[in-house]
Amino acid sequence: MMLLGAVAISMSVWLACIAALAPLPPRARWPHPERARLRDVGWRWSPTRWEATRVGCGSVATLLAWAAGLDLLVVLALGLLGPTLFLRVRSNARREHAGGRALDQLRVVRAALASGASLAEAIRRGASATDNEIASRPMRQVLREFSVGSSLSEALRGAASEAQPRLRPALRTLAIGVEERLPVPQLCLLVGSVIERLSFDEQLEVEVRARTSGVQLQIWGMAAIVPALSFYVAVTVPIVGECLRSELGTHLLIPAAAALELVGIWLARGAARDVSA
Repeated sequence: MMLLGAVAISMSVWLACIAALAPLPPRARWPHPERARLRDVGWRWSPTRWEATRVGCGSVATLLAWAAGLDLLVVLALGLLGPTLFLRVRSNARREHAGGRALDQLRVVRAALASGASLAEAIRRGASATDNEIASRPMRQVLREFSVGSSLSEALRGAASEAQPRLRPALRTLAIGVEERLPVPQLCLLVGSVIERLSFDEQLEVEVRARTSGVQLQIWGMAAIVPALSFYVAVTVPIVGECLRSELGTHLLIPAAAALELVGIWLARGAARDVSA
């Protein structure tokens, strides 16, 4: 027994020394999927605070569902996904608004190149042409990577992968021009051709959105008809009202109808957005 105790103590001492002197293992870094969207809407929240907010919304929704006698799992899922859906809608709106500033930035870049400025200086002027943080982020990223030693073409390609769809062709075109060592006047012509293409796409998108605005109103109208009709039938037909107030209605029918309604709105708006794009 004494021998076993001595061996155990010596092994413990050796393991403690190894644990103290061994290098720290690399920490696994898992980027939060909603960090960029929180930054887009201007919320300087940490991922922990955001997840705590979601858990709080889910807990409140669960308590309300328990008080109303609804299905707890469905309401908990809706309470957890509600903040995420709100964040995505708001961030998408701000990204679309920032996408309209791309042409103004490119026009400033072309004007700077036409005046004889270098490409880095033209990008710096384009980044300072707008006070929108989302719109100026790609060009500021190019300048930041270029200032730390990356080549200008690599910085342009890296920023193009995270830029708005309207600005990606311009950044990739400039990257190709830098790789081909084109002079400044030809780079100015390249930017001018990209501006003409983006202007045409913008005019076409405005026209298509004007024609599909009626479709989006019909989507919301059709989505409002189903709950209104269900409420009317539940009030006028007692049997239907009793069925909806029963466990079958509160645990299955109403949650399934709400889920199908949300999925239908999401699919319809996605189809309308694809048509307008």
